[in-house]
Amino acid sequence: MLRLRSVCRVALAVLSAAWPSTGVCDSVEATKWAIATGHPAATAAGLAVLRDGGNVVDAAIAASLTLGVAEPYGSGLGGKMVLLYHDATTGKVSCVLALCPSAAAMDVERFTELPGAARKYGYHAVGVPGLPAGLHAAYERWGTYPWAKLVAPAARLAEEGIVVSEEMRELWAPHQNDLANDAEACALYLLNKKTPPVGAKLRNADLAETLRRFADHGADGFYRGETAQRIVDAAQAAGAPLTSADFSGYKPRFTEPLAVNFNGHRVYSSPAPLTGGATVLAALRASEHMQGPLPIERNADYIDRFGRLLRVLYPRVTREVADTPEAEGVSWELLSEATLRSVAHDAARLNPDPTALDPVNALRDREADEGIECELSAGTTHLVVADAAGNMVSLTQSLSLHFGAAVVAPGTGVVLNDSMSNFATGWRESPNYAGANKLARSTVSPVIATRDGLPTLAVGLPGGQRIPTMTLQIVADTLGARVPLEEAFRRPRFHLRRPITAKQPKNLVDLEEGATEEELATLRRELAQLGWATERKPANGLYFGGGNAIGYQPGGKLIAVADTRRTNSADGD
Repeated sequence: MLRLRSVCRVALAVLSAAWPSTGVCDSVEATKWAIATGHPAATAAGLAVLRDGGNVVDAAIAASLTLGVAEPYGSGLGGKMVLLYHDATTGKVSCVLALCPSAAAMDVERFTELPGAARKYGYHAVGVPGLPAGLHAAYERWGTYPWAKLVAPAARLAEEGIVVSEEMRELWAPHQNDLANDAEACALYLLNKKTPPVGAKLRNADLAETLRRFADHGADGFYRGETAQRIVDAAQAAGAPLTSADFSGYKPRFTEPLAVNFNGHRVYSSPAPLTGGATVLAALRASEHMQGPLPIERNADYIDRFGRLLRVLYPRVTREVADTPEAEGVSWELLSEATLRSVAHDAARLNPDPTALDPVNALRDREADEGIECELSAGTTHLVVADAAGNMVSLTQSLSLHFGAAVVAPGTGVVLNDSMSNFATGWRESPNYAGANKLARSTVSPVIATRDGLPTLAVGLPGGQRIPTMTLQIVADTLGARVPLEEAFRRPRFHLRRPITAKQPKNLVDLEEGATEEELATLRRELAQLGWATERKPANGLYFGGGNAIGYQPGGKLIAVADTRRTNSADGD
């Protein structure tokens, strides 16, 4: 195993407005297997399973559970997950959807009339957690390692405690007041009602016990009995509609991922009701129908090209992709060659300037009402595992916002999601309008790519509304422009904001800092000439997230890349 922790400070001068690569990534070359996750403890847990004879799904489960302890703001037992798995024997890519549905007894009118904060924090924002069931279902289908041994590292870490790092504290601090409003969350995740300092060790004995029940009884250890009852009791005490039947009846979905062909690869991502996969795949394939080659650098031409495609796709995805009976067919129709040629045509004639007539993207006043996950602090993390045989997992897990609903049911230690905040509540005709026993949309976009049936890439990123645009950049660079994986992660990022009200601009591009003032000014001037407004964003993990990936290199070597904008870590043998 060869470890490369590298920083590139040399500007790539293809065009004056290209950003120089200034980020840092943790890179590992391996020959047997590789893993990259959001925290070193999770990476170590997964690698230990691989070394002890477990497979990539086993390793992903151990890493996922440990990650939920090590990054309590980003994911955990109280949240959701989407898992893609490439089986080297069959060549098939499968998807496990384990999202967080609303309660069967949800009073939709009452929910939509709640203040925005109550749909975002507190038990009315909580959906039935999906991650525990999703992991256990994946294990029952593909796992080989003893189940209890997969859960043990997470339980041990919860008991021993996690150490707060600078990167973690940066993600923690904005939610200090939210956590302080819940006695259990405050006791577990604050010190004297303040964000814990760097170096503080936080133990969670209740979570350790919850994990041990999960280890002893599998999914039933979470969805039936003590854990489920404690969560239901706390929710009902707060007036929320969750019931024991919501928990005992929960089932994850095994389904087919969406897929498109792109530059000789078959690229797979998340299906409906997730919007991220459709957005990434449609933009990738439609880009091949536009004139001229894809720019190698992330310069003004690159941003303009994908910005135009995203401007056309955002409203279409909003109108069509959600938890509806028609969603599967609509999603595949969106990815048809005829549709994507039309998307490319519309993108080419679009004028990004919001004062210009825009017949392509005219939205009704409330059509863009998408819920809260579009906000700054979407709490998500991603992990990837692969082996030399070609088995590969790409898994994204989330609480929606950082620290989810900022509540912990007494005696469980589990931070609960706020997936209900992702429902539309202002436009009744929206396919994502709140409903009972319904899944809210999400931008989660795990990716697996193959070429001639063999795996080439697994990648995913956190970042709320930014997930599809950042994933698009990594995949387009590596599979389209053949940029080395490490370089693709080091490059500064951009994001075309997705309006969540009709009054918000449709041409605002966020630019991650990563250049001199002169270079960034040149880039902004060139984009303004093309009709784009821009804002600067700091180069950290709060806005543009982190992310992890594994690629297959010539000769069969694996390279794992962990983006150190956050606490990500890569390893392998």
